[in-house]
Amino acid sequence: MISRRYLRIKVFQVLYAYFQSVDKNEKTIEKEMFLSIHRMHDLYLLLLTIGQELIHQANFKIEEAKKKKLPTAEDLNPNTKFIDNQILARLGSDAKLNQYIKDKKLYWAADQELMLKFFNFLRETPTYTEYMATRETDFEADKRFVLDLYKKVIPEFDLLISEIQDKSIFWGYDEMDFILSMVIKTIKKMEEGDTHVKLEKVYRDEEEDIAFVKSLLHETIVHDDENSELIADKTKNWDVERIAMIDILLMKMALTELLYFKSIPVKVTLNEYIELSKWYSTPKSKVFVNGVLDKLVADLKAKGTLKKIGKGLLEN
Repeated sequence: MISRRYLRIKVFQVLYAYFQSVDKNEKTIEKEMFLSIHRMHDLYLLLLTIGQELIHQANFKIEEAKKKKLPTAEDLNPNTKFIDNQILARLGSDAKLNQYIKDKKLYWAADQELMLKFFNFLRETPTYTEYMATRETDFEADKRFVLDLYKKVIPEFDLLISEIQDKSIFWGYDEMDFILSMVIKTIKKMEEGDTHVKLEKVYRDEEEDIAFVKSLLHETIVHDDENSELIADKTKNWDVERIAMIDILLMKMALTELLYFKSIPVKVTLNEYIELSKWYSTPKSKVFVNGVLDKLVADLKAKGTLKKIGKGLLEN
């Protein structure tokens, strides 16, 4: 499922576009936000099917080799360890995954040239050559190979990453990293004898997560003026124009969580937005955002306006 951190990122991305836009329409960006979240899950499903495309390319090469005028013994009796990989076979035959793919029309059919290039790239990697060094296999060896396919091989094949990005504006590098981690998590859960693949859902708790992103988006917009004043008060010695817009927006979102999300601990909110400032802003942003938020939290506690439900949430 998509973590709360990535849900915050999706809210951040649409808020950044919203505050940059002349025509500010909250309903439009909310719709785009949810589309973006679901397109991340679509990418997860699509990547789970890539093994079948590679197997198709492997079968094609085997058949071509057999048609040589002077085929070798290896050509006539090829190592089918990759084609018979139990993990890839399970993914290819899983009814629920195949239904999702059919319903959402998530196919690689138009990308056969890309799949051929990817298979040729794969065959040259240590991951593949070491796996294919013998014909003996077992479930755990198959599993280790597929995990390495997603951990090592796919991230190194830039052409695939680039082509995926071209398929959707919602499939950037950040999304790829997280979605690959979801795929790896799914593979790790697979056990010999399982009858189906335990697919990740879009949300951990659909009702709570949808309410969270809707509220975070709405409340950050509604309380923009108040949050701006609070931040301005703690950055008086800074040239406002030199403060990165990203830093300002992340602090506004953090303030919104601190003040209007009563069940989220203070420490969780601070850690999340400081981490996001490291990902999306300047090298010095972590220290700056951390310092301003610490001052804001101290003031809000002193004024009694920082109220959390649950013992210890102010400190934790």
